[in-house]
Amino acid sequence: MILLEGPDGGGKTTLLRRLCEDTGLPAHARASDSIEGPVKDLFGWTEKDIHSWDSQPLSIYDRHPLTSEHIYGPTVRGSVRPGFEMTNPAIAYMRRYMRRHALVVICLPSLDTVRENVAGEIGQMDGVLENIEHIWECYRMMLHIWPLDSHICRYDYQAPDEAEHGYHGILAAAKHHKYSWRGVKYE
Repeated sequence: MILLEGPDGGGKTTLLRRLCEDTGLPAHARASDSIEGPVKDLFGWTEKDIHSWDSQPLSIYDRHPLTSEHIYGPTVRGSVRPGFEMTNPAIAYMRRYMRRHALVVICLPSLDTVRENVAGEIGQMDGVLENIEHIWECYRMMLHIWPLDSHICRYDYQAPDEAEHGYHGILAAAKHHKYSWRGVKYE
């Protein structure tokens, strides 16, 4: 799977549209959005989703709760939702599985850009704007603490397409992941 992560206002949704168009991969159904919030049983959705990766076709996610819940939950609400506690052995298993099998793209333009984007959004969830600096910093740290045997990269939509963190590098990583996903060759 290809997981687009990052703070609100980081460019995930636009990147999702571009990657779907340029790779031919579908967008996966979202578990949560900025206005409605998460599905009713977020942990159940997450567990079912991760366990279906062996049988479902490759798709692109606009965030995955296994990552975003551990950033947004404590920052915005003060705790993670039930089931997502780090003491739950299922969380450790699913996170290892995700790191082995997903390409994670952290959409991370400058903090000033993210602040400006979030301030201009209508219908933002409570607590996001007030905590955007901490949310941004959590995603920045992911780039430094993610295990070396996983597939993670940074995207900055303000960078020129040819730059290290620009669109062409992300597109190349997505195409590589597409052609190496479980040994399946996509047309």
